[in-house]
Amino acid sequence: MAFTQYYPISSHIYDPAVAPTKPIQHIQENESSRLQHHPLGRFETTYRREFVPRPRQSSQFSQPTRQFQNNFSSYPVLPKIPSNKSSTDGSDHSSIVDNHPPPLPQPLQQQQQQQQQQQQQSPPKTSNGDEYLPAEPILLTDYEEERLAEQIHAQLGNDGLVDKLKLLYKELAAYDPGLTNYVHYSTVRSVAYQLGVYMSDDTFRFAMSKFVSRDRPRGFVNYEDMIRYFGRCMSSLAPNQYEHHSQQQDRYSPQRQMMSNDKFDPDETQIRSLLKQDLKQFEHDGTIDFNALTRELSSTDRNQSGILNRQQIEEVIYKVRIPLQRSLIYRILERHCRAYPKLYNWKAFVQYLHERVFDAQQIQDRSSPVFSQYTRTRNQWLDDLHREFNERDRIKIIDRFMANIANNDRVRLESTYPNAWFTRFLRFANAMYTQRADSNVMQDFLLPREEARRLFRAYNQVWDLQIDENKVQRAFDMYSRNGHVVINEVLKELAK
Repeated sequence: MAFTQYYPISSHIYDPAVAPTKPIQHIQENESSRLQHHPLGRFETTYRREFVPRPRQSSQFSQPTRQFQNNFSSYPVLPKIPSNKSSTDGSDHSSIVDNHPPPLPQPLQQQQQQQQQQQQQSPPKTSNGDEYLPAEPILLTDYEEERLAEQIHAQLGNDGLVDKLKLLYKELAAYDPGLTNYVHYSTVRSVAYQLGVYMSDDTFRFAMSKFVSRDRPRGFVNYEDMIRYFGRCMSSLAPNQYEHHSQQQDRYSPQRQMMSNDKFDPDETQIRSLLKQDLKQFEHDGTIDFNALTRELSSTDRNQSGILNRQQIEEVIYKVRIPLQRSLIYRILERHCRAYPKLYNWKAFVQYLHERVFDAQQIQDRSSPVFSQYTRTRNQWLDDLHREFNERDRIKIIDRFMANIANNDRVRLESTYPNAWFTRFLRFANAMYTQRADSNVMQDFLLPREEARRLFRAYNQVWDLQIDENKVQRAFDMYSRNGHVVINEVLKELAK
């Protein structure tokens, strides 16, 4: 006879989950002995028999348990009571939110808690997760560049801006111990606001977006170029206030020509600066072969229309070994050489590149303290070094002779002093005592007569004592012993 929940004869309700029969109970005991026993939490409901959890396999613990709704509980899945609570009171229930995630077993909960703790302990990453600034510098049109420069001038145009920009650079350099010229934009904004360099968020964001780099983590800004850009914007719109008035210093400056124009183009200035940096390691007197560049571009242009796409021009540039960045090539082509969409005039590109290299030859670099209109060759540098070292040797010889002359002048000048003669006589006596071979000072210092006469005559001439030869001879005759002269007594006699 099949078991049914409602037996037709008896009115008693048999529920296999509450009161199973002996065979069913025996099967459940056998199966539960093979499974892992996980602590089962309580469910907050009055009728507990409605939510008795069924035995499940270990691979199914991550799936929610199906529970039916009733009049007393309108939630499809009830949250699990935390195991750290020893008792549960009816008045201490926490608010339950709809669509709460299903209760997970204890090992999975511990693993999730450990992952959350590791994420909280790890420092925030600003490399690629920050989308406040773009990953590459933005390209603005001429009209947008003018409007941006006007907004920067209107928002920064106050007294003492130059001093504030200098202080801003010093403060940001303190955050850059490696001198990479890049700091995070949050640091730039906080330091700028602290120093009183106020701009709106949108203007500041656009300005910083011009000075990001693909080679740096996302969100890092080249603060040195940005501050220089602020200064150029201010000087272009107010040249009388921010421009240097030294005509001799600005005579050969390319910035003066650009500032004097009514239409200032900061993007063109940036292109020229990047081009100069790329070509800095090359000599400008023939390293870039423009004839080879023109020949390769002409051979690539089979129709001789003067129009090529970007990829063809880049391949020729790298074939001729001109060290230009791809982003810089793209900006030059888009700005000066665009003929049709995605097609460019390669002759205009060659002409623009030749003009920039020629300007680098003729125009002075303002950062250089010495102006030179040409690049010195290797032989010229070697000649200068050789001449410099020869000059050093000659100066050393001159200094040595000057020291000797000064010493002789000092000896001559000493003769005019009141006690100069006695000082020279003491030096003469010390020189005589250096000839003593016996270290016993208690005995008299004796020298042969001829040797003593020779030494006295020499030191008398060297120290310019002007002692009479007859006086020396009389002293020798007075203090002679067996062909020797007592030097101590002779010196006392001559000092009188």
